[in-house]
Amino acid sequence: MNTFVGIIHIVVALILIILVLIQDSKSNGALGMGGSSGSNSLLGATGAQSLASKMTVWAAIIFAVTCLTLSVLTSSKTKSVVDALPAAAPVQTAPATPAAAPAADANAAAATAAPAASAPAATPAPSAAPATK
Repeated sequence: MNTFVGIIHIVVALILIILVLIQDSKSNGALGMGGSSGSNSLLGATGAQSLASKMTVWAAIIFAVTCLTLSVLTSSKTKSVVDALPAAAPVQTAPATPAAAPAADANAAAATAAPAASAPAATPAPSAAPATK
């Protein structure tokens, strides 16, 4: 269905382009070629101009309908790009072994006690008063 509507859409777009180029323009547009003799339209007198105008309107309506149809047909398959992604696997963590937990606590206690014991005594802050001679 998408392919059929897509082909119709492209054909109508090309027809719409041709119809717009055929129509008379006030400033000697694309197919006017700057000639000043005779009629200004490619198809002839004013009757042909109204035919081109009517055909352009219908081609524009069909083009708009095919645009909307293509957007509805393609959007109904998935709601979002994220919905199409595969589900992420849950992260599994290994449980801690009971034998390793006390050893880790003893090592952590020793590591925190060692820097406190070897820390130098605090030095007093220098005075803010300048030295006088």
